[in-house]
Amino acid sequence: MKNFTKKLVSASVLLGCSLLANTAQAQSSVWQVSKGGDSLFIGGTVHILPKAEMPLPVEFNHAYEQADTIVFEAPIADPADTHAQMQMLGALSYTNNETLSEKLEPEVKASLENKLSEFGANLEKLDGFRPAMVSIVLMSMELQKQNLIGEGVDAYYTKKATKDNKTKNYLETVEFQLELFKTMGQGNENDFIKRNLAELNNYNDIFKGLLTAWREGDTDTLNKVAVENIQKNDPETYKQLLKDRNNNWLPKVEAMFNNDSSEFVLVGAGHLVGQDSLLTLLENKGYSVSLVSINNAQDITVKGAE
Repeated sequence: MKNFTKKLVSASVLLGCSLLANTAQAQSSVWQVSKGGDSLFIGGTVHILPKAEMPLPVEFNHAYEQADTIVFEAPIADPADTHAQMQMLGALSYTNNETLSEKLEPEVKASLENKLSEFGANLEKLDGFRPAMVSIVLMSMELQKQNLIGEGVDAYYTKKATKDNKTKNYLETVEFQLELFKTMGQGNENDFIKRNLAELNNYNDIFKGLLTAWREGDTDTLNKVAVENIQKNDPETYKQLLKDRNNNWLPKVEAMFNNDSSEFVLVGAGHLVGQDSLLTLLENKGYSVSLVSINNAQDITVKGAE
């Protein structure tokens, strides 16, 4: 039970990292957003990054060096802070003796039990958790199985900004994110779990494809891999996780213009692609959005977004 609790705490760290124009010539997912004489950088991150993907693309470090304020989605809980992690687990647990299995159709429950058994786990130990937590645990186990687990871009820059004494700001609170994940899959538990199980069948290829597209700044592929599936098959989660949050972030990003600070905003890559992306919202408000490309230390260009 102790080892299983450790796995749950590890999975909750992934939650804390939250929860991804054809630009084939670009090198990575960093954009410069400008209006008038002011500009800022926005980078699309991968919240879980295998060690083999380090070092990060040079565009990220270029934007980081130019900024004195680094803006994240939300604070990331310290993995060593057991109290904070257990608070997160508690927020994603059912109350009043509710269980996930009682909300699932027999065939969906059986599929979930079969998948968990592949990882040496069972539904009994997860039955008290809400759908989002179960999906995070499944993803964590699959990533560990494929040896793809690692510190994300957000966590890397959180540590670096702290070490470099750069100002850190946030678009959301931890409490907001917990409430968001608490409600995901609520009322449509069967479809939510089925979709997550289906994605696990090809997760290695999907995840590696996402990493390649992210590193190359290939927004078409990022949209297909990270956004279109959830938009089509789970529109409510798409609205909660991406569309609504992008709209909430828009005025906060606009408020960063015409001040004395230079910002580098880091959000999940899925928030920066597709018709409802944060970048599209900014363009619709008259901002110029350009993709940053750095071929070497002396060759820095900004490509206009198509």
